[in-house]
Amino acid sequence: MDTRRTVGTWLTATAAAGVVAFAVTGLEGGVQTTGTIAGVVTMDNPPAPDTLAPNIDQAVCGDTLPNEEIVADADGHVANAVIRVTGVPWSEGPAAPTLNNIDCRFVPHVQIAKTREQLDITSEDDTLHSTHAYDDRNRTDFNIAMPFSGLNVTRPLRRPGVMRVECDSHKWMRGWIVVSNDIGAVSEGDGTFTIEDVPAGTHEVTIWHETLGSQPQTITVTAGETTTVAFTLQ
Repeated sequence: MDTRRTVGTWLTATAAAGVVAFAVTGLEGGVQTTGTIAGVVTMDNPPAPDTLAPNIDQAVCGDTLPNEEIVADADGHVANAVIRVTGVPWSEGPAAPTLNNIDCRFVPHVQIAKTREQLDITSEDDTLHSTHAYDDRNRTDFNIAMPFSGLNVTRPLRRPGVMRVECDSHKWMRGWIVVSNDIGAVSEGDGTFTIEDVPAGTHEVTIWHETLGSQPQTITVTAGETTTVAFTLQ
């Protein structure tokens, strides 16, 4: 497959949408001051989909669960990568973060959240879970017992960094929250992402993935336009 052709086709379509979106935002004195970053995350030789076998609570968890460490399609488009623009704060911030226990999985598996947001934690599973969050120093940030379905608890995301979330009762359960002062987005199932309201100028764009890695890139954003970037993870 010609990955460049696939990326180019998608980016051409999103560029037009990005210009329309900025007709009502990023204006200063009637002059456009921001642009959009759009791109795609890929990898070479993507692994076949894998599963995990729960060893307890199969009545709730099922006999198999998807292994979400690397989520990529057959063409190598990678989901759950977090892309950020260094030093550019949120203008409005992403949607308020939520973390749900569903079928013995943390949903969403990966998300980005603004520093000092309140995380809403809940469970749909009729079994005992815990939401045990570790900061990027591997220190416990909070550990919330979720003994029954329907319980809701909130906790502040006070410190920027990559937060790992585990369940002490179900050792395979893992999720990630990238708590960030910098604007960013998470790649979708087709590997694409879009970051809007980026000030015009030259910026460093970084990428994080729980298993894979890649180098930052420097790009120049033009007001009222969409700048494209592609990351290939190793």
